[in-house]
Amino acid sequence: MIILDADLSRVRRDRDFGRIEALVSLWVKESGRHVRPIRLTTNVPIRGNGPVRARLIQDAAALAARGLAPDTSLPRVA
Repeated sequence: MIILDADLSRVRRDRDFGRIEALVSLWVKESGRHVRPIRLTTNVPIRGNGPVRARLIQDAAALAARGLAPDTSLPRVA
């Protein structure tokens, strides 16, 4: 999975839990498929290593990779 572009929207700070939440739009290219958008809501701690924007994009990319990976534990149905 290759991330071509990323955009953040609806960014808000949750002071009670010390986290930043945002809607992350990723433009993703997978081998053999067209470029397509993936939109995920994710959150990261306010304090952390690196810029908040980069951490939000990285977390969204990890969630997208887990969601797009085929589940090999399920039987294949023809």
